Amino acid sequence: MFSALCSFAISFAAISLVVVFSSCKAPSEPGITPPEPVFVANSMPPDTVDHGIYADVGPQNAIDIEWKPDTTGNTSGYLLYRSIGDSSVGTDGLLAHRTTIADLESSNPLVEPPPTSFQDTLGITPHATYYYQLQAFYRSPSNQLTYSLPTHPGLSTSFTYAARVLPLSPNGTDTLHGFPLQLIWDDPNNGGSYQIIVQRLDNSNYVASWTYPDFGSTVTTTYPPSGIPLVPGVPYQWRVKWVGPSFGGSSSPWTAFSIEP
Repeated sequence: MFSALCSFAISFAAISLVVVFSSCKAPSEPGITPPEPVFVANSMPPDTVDHGIYADVGPQNAIDIEWKPDTTGNTSGYLLYRSIGDSSVGTDGLLAHRTTIADLESSNPLVEPPPTSFQDTLGITPHATYYYQLQAFYRSPSNQLTYSLPTHPGLSTSFTYAARVLPLSPNGTDTLHGFPLQLIWDDPNNGGSYQIIVQRLDNSNYVASWTYPDFGSTVTTTYPPSGIPLVPGVPYQWRVKWVGPSFGGSSSPWTAFSIEP
């Protein structure tokens, strides 16, 4: 049976049969809409405040973003949009004043899923608020693109980048004289909630992570009893993550130290 989409003509000449097909079109390929992407919290050790987006520090100011992956194999990649200080959207549901900061795609999603994280280093400055929006897409074998609904831009997908906390002590070798380790830092934001992270450098294991609320420019806390005991002579590093009152913050640079009894 011939497809209703094809018109055809048949002519007979002597014993030959000629069949001519014209304007024959294959059926449209079914569209596949990937699941709507969802931002999730990401931090190691786990962030004590589930903000979905968090600031980190590398060689420059940065905001690290991570989202839940699609495990169905229907997503070829993700588009990540950003708007500075403006969460308004257009009729298409996308940020009205957006910049596409990432186009992440896998050539074979079943073998190598597309990335589900991105570090934004494009002009990140303290006290600015960045709104993010994520959209998944599927690229069919015939190169047809199908897009998911974008995530809703709001507080949960925004981040106000704060000035960095400055670690003061320990910095180098700290002699304890039998007392617990004291950690001291300077906060240009003048108070808030802090997450302190201590990592062992020789094996990359995290030995302590705790929160500490305080209000003041210079803050002091003690290494907690719940942390893994510090070993004399072993190299460590520590940093302080400042968490703002509503989806904001920053992280200090890592500071290396060791202890002596």
